[in-house]
Amino acid sequence: MKPQTSSKLKLAPLLLVTALITQLFSIYTFTVIDHIVHNDLYQHGLKFDYSWANPYWNNSDLLLDSLIIATTLTAISAASIIIYIKTNKKSLKIATYAFSLTTASLNLFSAYIFTRIDYIIRNTLYNHGLQFSPDWATPYWTYTTSLLTLIGITSTIALITPMLIHLTTQKKIRIEKPKTKAKTKKPKHPTKLTASILIMAGTAALLTSILYNSPILAFIGLGLLFWGILFTYIRTEEYAKKALLDATTHPQQTTLNQIIQELNYKGTPIYLPPKYFKNPETHKTYIPKQNNTPLPTPEQIQKQEQQIFTQKPAGMLLIPPGSELTKLFEKTLDTNFTRENLEYLQQKLPKLLIEDLEFIQNIEIETKNNKINVKIEHHTHQPTQNKQHPLTHPLSSAIACALARTTGKPITITKQETSKDNKTETIEYQIIDEEAPSKS
Repeated sequence: MKPQTSSKLKLAPLLLVTALITQLFSIYTFTVIDHIVHNDLYQHGLKFDYSWANPYWNNSDLLLDSLIIATTLTAISAASIIIYIKTNKKSLKIATYAFSLTTASLNLFSAYIFTRIDYIIRNTLYNHGLQFSPDWATPYWTYTTSLLTLIGITSTIALITPMLIHLTTQKKIRIEKPKTKAKTKKPKHPTKLTASILIMAGTAALLTSILYNSPILAFIGLGLLFWGILFTYIRTEEYAKKALLDATTHPQQTTLNQIIQELNYKGTPIYLPPKYFKNPETHKTYIPKQNNTPLPTPEQIQKQEQQIFTQKPAGMLLIPPGSELTKLFEKTLDTNFTRENLEYLQQKLPKLLIEDLEFIQNIEIETKNNKINVKIEHHTHQPTQNKQHPLTHPLSSAIACALARTTGKPITITKQETSKDNKTETIEYQIIDEEAPSKS
């Protein structure tokens, strides 16, 4: 199974875009400093001389080149990680690592070059007639602090981004949430986390602008605050937690199983794919009267699909308990499972159940031949399922419905086991070969 892409990875492009903005502001800030040197300082006694101008120009060109290259690499990194999220190509992830680390190195080099420029301005220029005055020194100090702050922010982001990408894209079949000794703490939604980061950064920028009287930092702070507040009001659709799902569906599920047992239907439920129905959006489970009843054909089901009890062959047609949950899966993923394949389901289902819907804590999915083994670790104690007739819990049923829709073949649950603490559930799904149905 391929590694799952965590939703936290979506923060990486946002961080890189933020770094790109700070890079551009760094270039602009240095041009302002250069304007002060080539204009304001001449009004305070500075005399032009190649002995100071040549070193200044050489270092200035080197600084600007470094900043421009770093800006370009940041833009490429942002594009690479966005494409990686969509395509999952490992080469793009490695390229993002390389570009981000190179960007950090170039920024640190730029900071070092700027210290040489600053030494020329604060020391060498006084030997060429420059007179100290708060009129030029105050804005110079402000922009100098701003430049170094911006370079520091960009370098930090460039160093953090590869670590974030690495931590969220490790090759793990099992996706885990942090274990706590007490109650499991609900993880922050990426949108909320992004909003918090932007608001804190904006507030820090505004406070710094007040201390250093910097209009640029003030604009940056206001921009970050604007986006932070905007993200605060962005919300995804809310869903009922799994504890509520268990509490509301378990009694009905128990009653349904009792009815099936009293009617003496002994067959194993078979989750039918869309081709068995006139409406491809139909979800139904066929329960044979006897365990060795051959699988009915699509034509047989279509003639009786509006009935609960079928005659040829004898059985029941019921809407499975996970029907609506499967529709919720498709809505959340913005897809139709009939257009996807089993590999897609393997890639998307863990993130969907763990992070998006927060139904479970962990999930492992393994496929071998026509069998699909799913191991689910729940957050809390699960109610014990009826072992005499495996018309399953909605989540297990929903996975079976999704498998039937993606594979286009009937699905049955051949084995379902629960751990002693009722927190881990192991389910074995079987893809039925319709060309070789079982014989009576």
